[in-house]
Amino acid sequence: MTDEHATTRSLSLEQWPDPICRYGDDGTPMVERVNDAFERTFGTVQTGQRMASVFDEFGLSIVLGPDDPDAIGTADDQLLIETGTQAFETGPPARYLVRVIPVDGNSEGMLVFTPLPKGARQGLEGIGLDHVASVISHDLRNPLDVAKARLRAARETGEKGHFEHVTRAHDRMERIIEDVLTLARGPDVVQPDEPVDLESAAEAAWETVETDDTGFVVEQQLPTVVADPNRLGRLFENLFRNAVEHGGTDVTVTVGPLAEEVGFYVADDGKGIPSARRERVFNPGFSTDDHGTGLGLSIVARIVDLHGWSITVTDSAADGARFEITGLETV
Repeated sequence: MTDEHATTRSLSLEQWPDPICRYGDDGTPMVERVNDAFERTFGTVQTGQRMASVFDEFGLSIVLGPDDPDAIGTADDQLLIETGTQAFETGPPARYLVRVIPVDGNSEGMLVFTPLPKGARQGLEGIGLDHVASVISHDLRNPLDVAKARLRAARETGEKGHFEHVTRAHDRMERIIEDVLTLARGPDVVQPDEPVDLESAAEAAWETVETDDTGFVVEQQLPTVVADPNRLGRLFENLFRNAVEHGGTDVTVTVGPLAEEVGFYVADDGKGIPSARRERVFNPGFSTDDHGTGLGLSIVARIVDLHGWSITVTDSAADGARFEITGLETV
């Protein structure tokens, strides 16, 4: 049993503000207990009721996970639940991420429901709910496990070097969370109403990225444009990080203005992006890196879109990757 599962099981049902259902599984999941939050949200449940009948009674459908509710606890440990036709304004949130803690020996299993906020519903439709659930349940767990292991090692050995690994793990979790929220929130996440100096924004973003021996060059003078400074900074960060992580060692990243229209480019002299993959690089979940979330460039595309700009990818002069952003308004 993981420490997380043990901690969750040890808490009283009523200590959780969100719906929780405890279940037993003797071949078929049966409801043992639910908390008040569950009954307030969905309705009253009878002890010994089959899980499948509970889902049917309350109009719950599994968007991500086993097709049959009776298979809960034997397959995926993360579900996405939808509450039929109930609306945000008149009923509970339409969708929940559900953490499945399986039956363990004499301990009951648990379904822990986490409501998706109203603002996330629309944004999540366009990026693949299955991928969002994967990021939350798996991608965040990896750096969390690293941080836990390093903290344990630091306690046992007293070596302070482990804390640097903990810091990096926390930074990665923060980036993943910020990426998911940027995709999940509605159009209000971008407020393109301030004058922003592109060169200053690019240089500030470069300082936030782990660049190792990577070089950085700003070619010619970049214009001042109307943009959301925070999101523009995020755009630069993700493009820089993409170049550093995928461009190979000793890559140089160059930022410069476009010659024939208002805009800028971010280019590198790394491995480049094969033409067959260029149409997919902005798709959420697409990554050539086993450790990547596949969200970085989709974040870039969303920020560009919410500004009313356009982005294309092509070859750089050095046969690396070149991203061109157009449609900007100068100040």
